[in-house]
Amino acid sequence: MNKYLYESFKDYFRVGAAVSGIILMSDKEREVLFENMKKRMEEFKKNFKPQPGMPEFKFPEPQPFPAGEMIDKKLAAEHFNLVVAENECKMGSVYKGPDEFDFTGADRLLKFARENGQDMRWHTLVWHNQSPRWIFEDGNGGKASKELLEERLKKYIFAVGERYRDDICSVDVVNECISDKNFILRDGADRSQWFDILGPEYVDKAFFWAKEAFPKSSLVINDYNLEMIEGKRQGMYKLVKGMLERGVPVDTVGLQMHINIQNPPVSEIEETIELYGSLGLNVIVTEMEVSAYLDKDFEHPDPRREYDQAFLEQQAERYAQIFECFKKEAKAGILKDVVLWGITDKMSWKNNFPAPGRGDAPLLFDVEGKEKSAFNRLLGL
Repeated sequence: MNKYLYESFKDYFRVGAAVSGIILMSDKEREVLFENMKKRMEEFKKNFKPQPGMPEFKFPEPQPFPAGEMIDKKLAAEHFNLVVAENECKMGSVYKGPDEFDFTGADRLLKFARENGQDMRWHTLVWHNQSPRWIFEDGNGGKASKELLEERLKKYIFAVGERYRDDICSVDVVNECISDKNFILRDGADRSQWFDILGPEYVDKAFFWAKEAFPKSSLVINDYNLEMIEGKRQGMYKLVKGMLERGVPVDTVGLQMHINIQNPPVSEIEETIELYGSLGLNVIVTEMEVSAYLDKDFEHPDPRREYDQAFLEQQAERYAQIFECFKKEAKAGILKDVVLWGITDKMSWKNNFPAPGRGDAPLLFDVEGKEKSAFNRLLGL
């Protein structure tokens, strides 16, 4: 049996992990971050306006980070041959002003990847979330013009490309652009200021600019629930088919794969991968975890369950069946990478979401960094 996870799949695809910048920080930096998080939470509470019909929101209090080297760092270095930043490469973390860029977090992850012989992805260039507010403003209290916003976006893409073009294997150029309401491009009424100001052509333009900025990288359009919701899957298919017909240099569809212990069926995952493969596109899995909860209604999420041995074996079987599917699709030449969105359950973004105060156990290592049944099943595939 192989000792490291990526070795089990080296003949099929790279196995990656999203790395939180927290695990690469010094103790002092974590202390400063914790204090800033407390301040932001207080500000958020002050300005929070609940929507009609939503249940009462219970604010989870920020918790201090542990001192010393976190186990996630060791596991990330040992078991994965591909890394991506969980937050540090998003526009809001990098683009601080019209002429101000902060590459601290991205540089730190690149250094980590080089030290461990790993490839690195960039997540993400264009997204309706975690974009800086100033980029959509004209500086005089109004909305930025189309020309100004295009200039700023192009400048950002080329600044990132100039610094990292030789180090990034794939780039999430546009993230989560398909609406959950009607399965076409998310518009201004659906929280996309990119669409609101630039119109639908922003997607094509971002890819053309990304091709210039990252000539050696795979260019990815990334979204969630493509493997879960038929309408959304077809909406993305129509979008990328049209892009290819227009000569837009998209070459890969990213499936986020935030899935759960039951859904979707493996057959639907397979169908999704092959649908995009039929267009000659590659597919990568970009943000996978297997949640313990179905949470069919986010307003009434499932109660906490016990993560007993029966659950761990169920989760292990689920991971194993899906990875067997991945191997098949890699053999067919479609699937290229599989990235897990985190390393240990302790650091998973699924803790407190969508149920504040409820943890989750969606990854391959538990809260102490110990190997779970799912990890051992994958190691033996």
